[in-house]
Amino acid sequence: MRTLWITSLLAAFLVVGLIGCTIYGEKKPPTLKSTTSAEQYERIFWSTVKAKKWDQIPGMLAANVMYSAGGKILNKDQVILYLQSANITDFTITGMVVKPNGPDMTLTYTLQLSQGGAPVQTYTAISVWQQVGSGWILTVHTEQPQISP
Repeated sequence: MRTLWITSLLAAFLVVGLIGCTIYGEKKPPTLKSTTSAEQYERIFWSTVKAKKWDQIPGMLAANVMYSAGGKILNKDQVILYLQSANITDFTITGMVVKPNGPDMTLTYTLQLSQGGAPVQTYTAISVWQQVGSGWILTVHTEQPQISP
């Protein structure tokens, strides 16, 4: 009797587990259309750069974006050229802090970039994303190299 009860219980768990897998499916990574988070937009931006999908970058940038990198302030057209020349092969974002400011979100974080075999570079980054309709556009970005003590 006890064996039958244990077997029935195990069978019930198996059935529930199988049904749960078909109901809830695999979690997909966020996309620009599926997220409302400025933090996710920032991560998607860097994923797009890493994947070298240059045609998708302009839609993420404000027409008057101010992008500060390498000691220069870049306009929208220059940003794409800069990112292409950087040859970013991987990135890591840590310590993200998001602060709302009206229709804007200010993000501060540590950004580590791997660039085509060069040593990993670590930056302190600040981005400002502005909500436009149901999405976001990058209006300001600055990255400053972190200096090792």
